[in-house]
Amino acid sequence: MKKLVFIVLLLTVTSVISQENNTTLTIVGEAKKQIEIDSYSLTISLRQIVANGNLNFELASLSQITQNYKDKLKTIGVDFSKFQKNVLLQLYTSYSEAHDVSYYNYATTSEEEMIKIIKQKMNGLTIVQVEAVAKEKNNTEWSALTLAAIEDAKVKAKKTADHLNKKLGRIVKVENSDSRTQYINMYKPEEIQKHLVTVTFTLE
Repeated sequence: MKKLVFIVLLLTVTSVISQENNTTLTIVGEAKKQIEIDSYSLTISLRQIVANGNLNFELASLSQITQNYKDKLKTIGVDFSKFQKNVLLQLYTSYSEAHDVSYYNYATTSEEEMIKIIKQKMNGLTIVQVEAVAKEKNNTEWSALTLAAIEDAKVKAKKTADHLNKKLGRIVKVENSDSRTQYINMYKPEEIQKHLVTVTFTLE
């Protein structure tokens, strides 16, 4: 029985020493990144105009509205055939729609062209949504951001280790939750964002 107790105590002490010898410090490092716009996307709806007692609109079928919009786009040099019909959105909204309506998506890399399209106004047309799509970081850009964030983590970890009267050791783990895919803050498109990396160091 005494021998069993001694073995248990020995294992406990060994475990404590092991933990002390592998004391670690985890720090989140960050690097600043500029987000670039890759393209713009637009979703519109074209809807038939029906009789309405409160409005004095000229009645028009969906096909007439569509042709009117084609003609307006032609005047600014945009080909309506490049608009992609969004059948899924049409199916999704069909329950709440009382009249004929079609939805279309359009994408362009030109900000100027997107502004021209948005400025085209007519009865039966609704701009449903406008989005800016961020440019994806390539491997070189993504790696550079990660390395910069790791260096930032090292600086922070060194200060923390000094405060604890410890020596900063080697890196034992790096967790990079960020990806090459970027996003744009629509309210602050020029905002500098952060690339975050979690780095774990040993303390000696």
